[in-house]
Amino acid sequence: MGSTAGLQQLHLLHLQLKEVLDALDRGPKQLKAKQQYVAQRAAEVETQKERQKKLKITLDQANLQLKSNEAKLDQLKGKLNSANSNKEYEVFTAQIEADTVAKSVLEDEILGMLDKLDEGKTQVAEKMLEGARADEKKLSGDIATAEPGLKARMAELQEQIRQSESVIPEDIKPQFRRMVLQNGASAFAEVDGDVCTGCYVALPPQTFVELKRGKVLFCKSCGRLMYIRPADVA
Repeated sequence: MGSTAGLQQLHLLHLQLKEVLDALDRGPKQLKAKQQYVAQRAAEVETQKERQKKLKITLDQANLQLKSNEAKLDQLKGKLNSANSNKEYEVFTAQIEADTVAKSVLEDEILGMLDKLDEGKTQVAEKMLEGARADEKKLSGDIATAEPGLKARMAELQEQIRQSESVIPEDIKPQFRRMVLQNGASAFAEVDGDVCTGCYVALPPQTFVELKRGKVLFCKSCGRLMYIRPADVA
């Protein structure tokens, strides 16, 4: 295999390795995001439950107060019927009117609380949490299932890359490996016409001639290892 075709093949192997590494990296990130979503849904369920619990307590207290107010009104009405003077009658009448207004206000508050007391919201939140947990479990299983195959493919590609690196001259292998370590598949750049596709800078005529002759060169502008497509080599 000539250096041009060999470099193209080496670049292809690194691109394939990048896809595998990306897949291995993507799985845990997706799982972490899903776990955060589950935690958010769980917190919402607890918040909803706590809100409903407090509302029930407040509602119970309001109902007790309403019963107390009704009992007080009954007592006042009894006193009104047995009033001994006009003054007593006016006092009891004024108190009954005031307590009736207070009772009406409290009844409105209770109705408002009953509107807010919606256990259906908690059930909806719990349903969403249940679905999120099921999705998390499935994703975790999918990742665990895919991981051995991805790791096996990674090892296979790494071995193919090791063998294919024979196309790289020994004197530039250290520099090449540093580039690959830092940039992965982006350490390569195909030449299109007379332009390096890594930085889109036109190559000097002599550099282009040397590449066509099979010389392995780094781009002086971006540092990538360049190669010409075999079909473009005359």
